[in-house]
Amino acid sequence: MEGRRIVFWDAPGRQRIITARIALSQHLTPLLSTLCTHTKSHGGVKGTIRALSSVIGNFSFVARFDVASYYDSIQHDILLAQLERVNVPKETLDVVRQYLGVPDTRGTGMGLTAGGSLSSLLGALYLHPLDMAFQRLMTGRRIFYRRYMDDIVILAETRHLLRTAVRMVHRVLSTVMLRVHDKQKRYIGRTTEGFDFLGYRLHPHRRLRPSYESTRRLKERARRLYEQGASMTRLRLYVVRWWRWLLGGLDGLVCRKGGVKRYWTRVFTHLDILDPGVRQQVCNGL
Repeated sequence: MEGRRIVFWDAPGRQRIITARIALSQHLTPLLSTLCTHTKSHGGVKGTIRALSSVIGNFSFVARFDVASYYDSIQHDILLAQLERVNVPKETLDVVRQYLGVPDTRGTGMGLTAGGSLSSLLGALYLHPLDMAFQRLMTGRRIFYRRYMDDIVILAETRHLLRTAVRMVHRVLSTVMLRVHDKQKRYIGRTTEGFDFLGYRLHPHRRLRPSYESTRRLKERARRLYEQGASMTRLRLYVVRWWRWLLGGLDGLVCRKGGVKRYWTRVFTHLDILDPGVRQQVCNGL
């Protein structure tokens, strides 16, 4: 695709990456805060949503952010200094330097390959100062904080505490040369208004629902499959699998109103097939 680079590692290179990943995991896993939930054994998406659901009713205010151009903005010198402070071996640091050079074709000293085999751990470490700042702030205060990759959510009992927490986010991010996204990708307000996080819509007095963005992506991906010639059977299977993912790991916390048929109808309507007989037949297919 235009604007993207595809890099192929030879066999020795792949082995060096695997060895580096193991070494990084050994060094970083004991260090990284459990408040950073995308790392192994820290809960993942579903664990984060379960934790939010269990406490949201105890808090009045919420701030939800994501970091602007997170992977593209990571500063190599800051990241390498962080790795040196935790005594990562020199040979592992050398591999990381080569790894950082893959997306940095212009020598800017910035950028990290999103989705790369080392990126999850390196991305977790880069915002470790933010996790630790909140770990201290939460002690003795009515604040809840979680971070998944570059997605951040904060719950607070009072407006004053929320403002304190938001100022901390901006202050810590500035020390690592990052900033939060613009107003279209953040929300600050009352929890009773509901908010989106990690593909779900959360509200203190309702069951979970898919977020608007999650539903939009479902419909758009289904449209791409349809345009590529996918059969109705394949499209239905795609929607069923999405529905199972939505429910999975959340122990009955998700609203089941209308079931999978509700979302299949939305997808099929989005495809805009004009024959009304076909529309009715397919919508009754689940």
